[in-house]
Amino acid sequence: MSWQTSIPAGGMRRTAVTLLIAVLLCSAGCVVPALREPTITLSGVAVENITPGSIDLSLRLVVDNPNPVGATLARVSFDVYFFDDREWVFLAHGEQEGIAIRPNGETAVTIPVTVDNLRLVQAFLRGLADGAVTLRVSGSGVLDFGITTFEVPFERTVEVGLGQA
Repeated sequence: MSWQTSIPAGGMRRTAVTLLIAVLLCSAGCVVPALREPTITLSGVAVENITPGSIDLSLRLVVDNPNPVGATLARVSFDVYFFDDREWVFLAHGEQEGIAIRPNGETAVTIPVTVDNLRLVQAFLRGLADGAVTLRVSGSGVLDFGITTFEVPFERTVEVGLGQA
């Protein structure tokens, strides 16, 4: 007695397609290069406008994306401090969202910040009258690549004077 099993043609084709899809999904991670972490650098701070009750600053950030795909700077958040009488004094907080970051290069981002606390404005102006004010900016940005995100911290201390850009 002979036992023969027949596999319908449709079943064989379905098995082959399923196997092909499984192989492609397993090897997809090998084909896509790993994303490298971008950097965020504070390139400068400028005094844009001064009134008796407020100071407008602009912070210039440079986001360096070494990856072949663009990203979105989903959120950048930072605090600005100034050095007054041997201590760091909080001056302002700033944040921005949804900034397009280009692939394989640098993207410059300018973020405006307004200081409207009269006491802080007066202390800042006293420092400017002496020639310059030392500012420290500390923050982080979240870059979204669609398949992964990176939180990138940054911090820099800079001297700012009137007329500097």
